[in-house]
This record gives sequence, C-alpha cells and structure tokens, in this order.
Amino acid sequence: MSRRSGLPRRRMLPASARLRVSLTALSLTAIGLSAGSVAAPAQDVEPRALSPAPGGTNVLGVSLANSWGDVLLDKTLPVEDLDGTIVSLVPSYTRYFNVFGTSARVSAAVPFATGSWDATVLEADPVETDISRTGLGDGVVNATVFLLGAPAMTREQFRDYRRKTILGFNLRVKLPIGQYDSEKLVNLGSNRWQLAPALGLSQWFGRFTIEAVAVAWLFSDNTALLGDNVLSQDALWGFQLNAGYSFRPNLWLSAGVRQTTGGKTTLNGVKRDDPTENTRLGIVLGIPIATGHTLKLVGTTGIRTTAGNDFDTLVAQWLYAW
Repeated sequence: MSRRSGLPRRRMLPASARLRVSLTALSLTAIGLSAGSVAAPAQDVEPRALSPAPGGTNVLGVSLANSWGDVLLDKTLPVEDLDGTIVSLVPSYTRYFNVFGTSARVSAAVPFATGSWDATVLEADPVETDISRTGLGDGVVNATVFLLGAPAMTREQFRDYRRKTILGFNLRVKLPIGQYDSEKLVNLGSNRWQLAPALGLSQWFGRFTIEAVAVAWLFSDNTALLGDNVLSQDALWGFQLNAGYSFRPNLWLSAGVRQTTGGKTTLNGVKRDDPTENTRLGIVLGIPIATGHTLKLVGTTGIRTTAGNDFDTLVAQWLYAW
C-alpha cells in the first residue's frame, strides 16, 4: 500500500473516493539486439543490457506485455490501494553503428497500451470516474556507447569476437510529448523531462556472465499538476545485478535484481515524506526461432515496494536483426 499526501495549496485534490480508470496509451520502448528492455516501467529489471553488435546492424522488435497489481503511471500521484491491469503492444527499433573506434547504438521510442484499475484518491471527493485515455505517451530515446571490450566491428570481425569484459554508458531521455491535460489526475504523458544516465559493467566467464549497472533518474518539474501546482522530484538512484548463462548462440537465460531508492517529491515548495524503496526481480529467456529471429520471454515481480512497483509483468518479445 502506498500513501501520499494531497496538494497542500492552490487547487486542492478532492476527499477519498474509489476511482475506476480505463486507460489507453501509446508506449514505444527502445530495445537492443539482446537487451532486456521490455514493455514495462523505466525502472524495471533489464538483464543483458550490454550486448554489442557489428556496425550497421538494425533490430526491429514487437513485444506483448501484461502487467497487473499496483501499476502506477506516475508514483507521485496521490492514490492508494491501487489494483490494475495493463496490456501493452510495443514496437521498437534499434540501430548499431561505429563511433571513434568503438561500438554504439541508438534507439527511439513512442509507446501503445490498454488497461484498467481501481484506486483510492486521497483527501478528496472523486476527481474523475470512468476515465478513458487514447493518444501518445512520452517519447523515449536511448543512446549507448561501449567504452571497453566492444570495439567497432564489421560483420566478418564480429563472427570471431569473444566477449570478456565490457564497460558501457547509456543515456535514456524521456521527452514530454505525450497527451497531457493539467485539469486531469490521470494522463498519458508526464509533462516533464526525464534523464537517466547509467554505467554498466559485464564480465563473461565462458558461457556465464555477470553484469552490474548503476543508474540515476533525474526529473524536471511538472508545472501544471491539476491546474498550476508545481511538482518536483529528487533523483532516483538504482543498482542492478544480473547473472546469465548461454546454452548455445542466441539461446540464453538471465536473471537480475534491481534496487531503487530516493525520489522524494516536493509539491508547491512543500517537501513530502514519500521516498521510493523498491526491489524487483526479473528473468529473461532468449530463444532462437530462425535466422535473424529471436523470441524473448520475460517475467518480473516486485518483492519489496513503497510506491507503484508492487506489480508483476509477463512479456513475449519478437526480435528481428539484419
């Protein structure tokens, strides 16, 4: 259960009431060749995120995901007792290239999902009932540069490439282009920028791999929350540890755990005591189905949560590389 205080001044949130939400949004996520990004929240577990490919490689993906439980679009919303289901269909595209003698990749994103849930709106009469939303979600762009262990490679050179120690830097940018109405509590967009710089290190031991990732999520202010209320959020800090095993080329299993902390919010200059302390587990199975085609099966769950992360997710993802 998540408890957060209502707006302290300006336009006040209405008294407690049950809120039924029906949501349709567009959510495109950036997914690499063997990366673990799925149709899930940005702070979900992502095993095998450091997987290079030869320059010129393109990856097209489609994911079907089902998330249920305390699935919050925005953990700063003043709601509790959330119980919902979101089904997402997520296309993706990634391009690998060579830059300054090393491997790199760029992905772009703009999402699609449908869902419904019940929640209690704190400190107010009903804000909205029987809510439905259709439109764009916030866009996402990811850029990754492999700093060590993944030099620029042609397809011929990649055939002889053996992974050992890989160090990579990723920058995720979430652009506030999604549908947003300042008069509504539930929106498809967040009306704020998000930056997530991350540094990852993976070490291969034959068929086994260990991967560690440290990340910070930084937020701009939402200056139009239910009118002209101003919402600010401190940085979220995360650390993830993954372990994997490759049975043969493109057939692999990976599991990971992710801890997130921080992220207290400020509303109209008043600090709120609502820190995030979440721990999630994830597992990914990669299965080759044809030349250039891979199927990924993903499952994640929350094991310790304080806000918007007490949910489960199952994903089936098809990837085609050429």
